[in-house]
Amino acid sequence: MDRSRAAEIRLPTSDAKRSNAEGLPPAGNDDERLGIRIIYTTHAGTAAALQMASQLGASLSVRPEVLLLYAVPYTLPLEESAVPTGFLEAQIQALVRESPAEISARVILCREPKRSLGQILNARSLVLIGGKKRWWPTKEQRLAHRLTEAGHHVIFVGCE
Repeated sequence: MDRSRAAEIRLPTSDAKRSNAEGLPPAGNDDERLGIRIIYTTHAGTAAALQMASQLGASLSVRPEVLLLYAVPYTLPLEESAVPTGFLEAQIQALVRESPAEISARVILCREPKRSLGQILNARSLVLIGGKKRWWPTKEQRLAHRLTEAGHHVIFVGCE
């Protein structure tokens, strides 16, 4: 069984169009390769990361992209998540409405989010992860550390 397959739903800022794709190709054009990727963690954490990304994006002249990776259980076909995709899209659309800058978004249905994230991100990507800062490593902080060790430029944005 191929664990790297994924179904992808792209959500542009203007209207929510769906397109399914097999595999996880890296971003297509130069603007996307140089872009800012925000990993969806929680609503508050992602909103804080979007706030930082809007400041960075304005100075770099790039549009931030939010990536929501959802793990589909092996008992279901990859294109069918346990949670309706409309719910996942609504989570992203709420962030799009609140965002101070124009953003793009993708909902990615996959089997193993950690492995899929490694295939989605280009080498040395600029990644923002939002979450609560604690003295013990949180799930978000561990993800930021793992991506840093993989060679990406990671900014952890703390939120309350």
